[in-house]
Amino acid sequence: MKSTPVPADTIETWPFLLDAPPPLFDTLVQSLTPAEQGKINQGIFPEIGRRSAVSRAGLRHILSSYLGVPPQEISLREGEHGKPSLAGEEISFNLSHTGGHALVAVSDQGQLGVDLEQIRTEAPIDELADRCFSPDEFKHWDQYSGQQRLISFFHVWAQKEAFLKAHGGGMTIPLKDFDCRIDPCDEVGLIQSRISGDADRTWRMVAGNMGEDLRYSIVWDGAEKSVRSRDPEEAGLNRW
Repeated sequence: MKSTPVPADTIETWPFLLDAPPPLFDTLVQSLTPAEQGKINQGIFPEIGRRSAVSRAGLRHILSSYLGVPPQEISLREGEHGKPSLAGEEISFNLSHTGGHALVAVSDQGQLGVDLEQIRTEAPIDELADRCFSPDEFKHWDQYSGQQRLISFFHVWAQKEAFLKAHGGGMTIPLKDFDCRIDPCDEVGLIQSRISGDADRTWRMVAGNMGEDLRYSIVWDGAEKSVRSRDPEEAGLNRW
């Protein structure tokens, strides 16, 4: 297999479905390690285990298309806060999934985070915003009402989650120590961080709709990049 580098000024996204039919599911499972396969039937809800397995196998197949290595031979490691990475490879990636949908983002290098959120009308958005939004974020968000208030919340929440994953510190990072874009129409912009050590860093974000009732965000550190969607069938996965 031949490796295919990611263009230096591009982030490539791979949206794929997690509810794989039996033949495809069986094929994907073969690319998982024994430890990953052992988690499929854990928990009360088998569907969650199957979807988690497909998301992990899908990530392996996508990375295989870049690295020129069979999916089952890719050595994934997890950082202190659970973020997967590759040892010794100049490639940056991140995975997010919600319900039956998954999204992988891939870049040539640097810190990268992606989040996919399903808009949920039953979510306690006022309580979460009060607890997790910075004062400036809450001030601007609180001006919205109705459907715009709901969409704006998940627009911000996706950025928050993607930033935490890009930064690498997970939930050890105070959510009020950085400001995201509030207006759902702001699909490209900067995230303002007050976190120690971030004074000389530039955090960029891309966010928007990705299908009915789905919001996504990609956050990275460094120069501007364009975002290009890839066809998951190239990696043997099902389209949304």
